[in-house]
Amino acid sequence: MTFNPVAALNVLECKNIILDKNPKAIDLGSQTASINSKFILNLLNQNKLLNVYQKKILKNLLNKEIFTTKDYFTSIGFGDYKSIDINGAYESFQFDLNKNINEVYNFDKKYDLVINNGTGEHVFNQYSLFLNFHNLTKVNGIMLNILPFIDWINHGFYNFNPIFFADLAASNNYKIIKISLANRDGAELKLDGNNFSVLFEQIKPYKNNSKFQKMIEIAKDKIGKNILLVVITQKLSGDIFKIPLQGKYLNDISNFKTDYNSQNLGSANAENQVSDNNKRKK
Repeated sequence: MTFNPVAALNVLECKNIILDKNPKAIDLGSQTASINSKFILNLLNQNKLLNVYQKKILKNLLNKEIFTTKDYFTSIGFGDYKSIDINGAYESFQFDLNKNINEVYNFDKKYDLVINNGTGEHVFNQYSLFLNFHNLTKVNGIMLNILPFIDWINHGFYNFNPIFFADLAASNNYKIIKISLANRDGAELKLDGNNFSVLFEQIKPYKNNSKFQKMIEIAKDKIGKNILLVVITQKLSGDIFKIPLQGKYLNDISNFKTDYNSQNLGSANAENQVSDNNKRKK
């Protein structure tokens, strides 16, 4: 995995949300830094969110011929930075994310920021991956996902749709702070929180008035073909992890006692997300 400009910019955005003065972060996947002095210089010149301390420490990176992902995290104010990877690279915890790391490795530490940057698509067991993600995050902690969305052919096992995170959040009491379409160089296209439902629309090939389809066409024009999905959420409770049901099917099981009765609507009311019961009525 590579720690690229889009990851660096979004980590900084997350850092400025976290209230703890010396927050701890952990990456799912060991990250090879692909940012360089040019990126740091542009960041110093253009990013208005940097405080005086961050600017001072980041300037020190300009004097290093090579710097690590951990160097970047500590430079913007993180008190500690760790990673988890089955390969053990960069002194990462050598855990298999296909497994429940709490049970298998007796690992129960929690962090202010947990990052899934280009790792999740390579992990076959998605249940264990997002269970671990949930368990690693403190209450009120921030969760950052940067994952393949469009045109990442055979890059990993999976590409991810926005509704995945809508319903994951609805099931687990996460607050969605941001969803954007991005490229690795940091260019992003995003909507404000009042319009997130546009991103949860099911695009139908025979309908020409799709707002989300138009947004994707703009994204391909402005940021390129290989589009990433960036999602920032906040974990609001200490409840155990819950598997979500796709939002549109909540209506179909509303009269039955199931594991999903407490799940919020998530993607359910977005355009073209029609429950099977409502389809049968037509």
